[in-house]
Amino acid sequence: MIKIIDSEEFSYFLRINRNEIIKRWMGKSEVQNVLHKHSIPVIEKNTHLLYQFCDCYISVIEWRTTITECQVKIDFLQLLSNYNVSTAELFTLVIKLKNAIEQVIYENGNLSFALQSEIDSLTLQMANDLAVNFESLTSSNRNYKSENSNLLAEYKKAVDLSNIVSKTNPKGVITYVNDKFCEISGYTRDELIGKPHNIIRHPDMPREAFKELWDTIKAKKSWNGIVTNMKKDGSQYIVDTTIIPILDVDGDVVEYIAIRHDITELEETKQQLRNINKAMKHKVDELYSMTNTLEQKAYKDTLTGINNRENFEDLFTTEIAHAKHNHLPLSLIIFDVDNFKLINDTYGHQAGDSILIDLVNLIENNIKHGDIFARWGGEEFAILTPLTEIGGARNLAENLRKRIESHLFDYVDQAVTVSLGVAQLGPDDTKRTFFEKADRALYDAKKNGKNQTAIHDPAGGADTQPY
Repeated sequence: MIKIIDSEEFSYFLRINRNEIIKRWMGKSEVQNVLHKHSIPVIEKNTHLLYQFCDCYISVIEWRTTITECQVKIDFLQLLSNYNVSTAELFTLVIKLKNAIEQVIYENGNLSFALQSEIDSLTLQMANDLAVNFESLTSSNRNYKSENSNLLAEYKKAVDLSNIVSKTNPKGVITYVNDKFCEISGYTRDELIGKPHNIIRHPDMPREAFKELWDTIKAKKSWNGIVTNMKKDGSQYIVDTTIIPILDVDGDVVEYIAIRHDITELEETKQQLRNINKAMKHKVDELYSMTNTLEQKAYKDTLTGINNRENFEDLFTTEIAHAKHNHLPLSLIIFDVDNFKLINDTYGHQAGDSILIDLVNLIENNIKHGDIFARWGGEEFAILTPLTEIGGARNLAENLRKRIESHLFDYVDQAVTVSLGVAQLGPDDTKRTFFEKADRALYDAKKNGKNQTAIHDPAGGADTQPY
C-alpha cells in the first residue's frame, strides 16, 4: 500500500535502511561487472569510499545537501578514474544506486509518483555534475562542447536502458522507440516508426488532457503527467510520462523526447484501495446507523418512543444529585390511565396501544423543554420537572389531566382519563423515598375516585391532598 511520507520521516527511513540499500547496490550484477572488469580491489579504503558516496547520494535524495556540496564525490571519481572506468560505467553505477534506493522505498510502500519523479530529477542533476567532474579528471584536454555532447550521449544510453523512451518530430510522428516501448505496447519498431503518436492513444483519455500537453510542449516547456495508453491487443497500460522539447541553436523545437515509467500496477492498486475505502465507508455508515438504532432501543420505549424505565432511572439519579448539590427545586409527577385494562378488554390491545401513543404525543406538546418524560411500565408514566416547585408541578399535572379528559381518542367512544400523583424532592429524600412520595399521592388520587391530581404535602402535614 502506497502512503504519503513527509521529509523528516523520509530522511529517517533512508538512514535506517542505509545498509540494505548499499547491500542491494553492491549486489547488482552490473555493479559487480564494473568492479571486476577494472579489477578495483575490495579493500577497506575503497569500500569505505563507496559507502561514503552512497551516503552522499542519500543526502541529496533526502534534500539535505546538493551534489555540488558533497566533498566525497572527488575521491570517488578519482578512484574510478584511476582504474580507467568509463563515463558510461559511471552512469551505470549511479543508475543502479538509484534503482536500489527505489526498490527499498517501493517495498516499504513509500514510493509515490511525486517522490519517484523527484528522485529522477535529482539523479539527473547529480549525473550531470558527476560527469563534468569525471571528464575533467580523465580528459582535461578535451574540448568542452565535445565532452558535453559525449556525456549527454552516455546518459541517454543509461536512461534508454532503464525507461520507456520514444522520440517524435514536431508534428508528433514517431521517429524512435526503444525496446521497452515495444515490449509494453506490443508493437514492433517497424509498426511504430513513421506513425503518429496517437497510435497508442486510449479512447478513455480526454481530449482536454492532450490539448494541455501540446500547449505546454509547443511553448517549449517540459510536461509531466499520468497517461493511459492502449496496447496493440486493446488492453491498457498506465505510464508516468515526462515529455521534453529538444531545441536547436536558434531555439526552435526539433523533436520531443518522452520518458515513461510503467505504473500500471500502482494505479490498479490505487483503484483497488479507492474501492476498498468506498466499501469500508459504506460499511462504517451501516454500522453507525445500526449503532444509533441500538442506542435508541437501549433507552427509548419501543411503543411510544419516549424514555424507557431503565433510562429514566439513570436520569432520575443524575437530576436528584444535581438538584441537591445546587439547592434547586425538583418535582415528580407519576400518572396512569384509569381503567386501562377495561379499555383493552373492551376495544382490544390495538386500541390500547393507539391510546398510549396518542396520549404521549399530547403530553409531549404540553410539557416544557427540559422536563423528562418516560414510560414507567404498562399504562404508567413519569414526568420529572427540574427547577419546578410543588405548586408548579401540581398546575402542570392538572393541566395535563384536563387536556387528556377532553381529548377525543381513536377507537373508543368514551372519555379517557388519568390519575396523577405529585411530589417535590425534600432535603433528606433519597431516590426511593422521593419516588414513594409521588407514588403514594397517585395511590390516593385513584383511591379517591380517579381522574384527579393529588400532591404529597412537603410541609409534613397530610400525606396527600386531592386537587
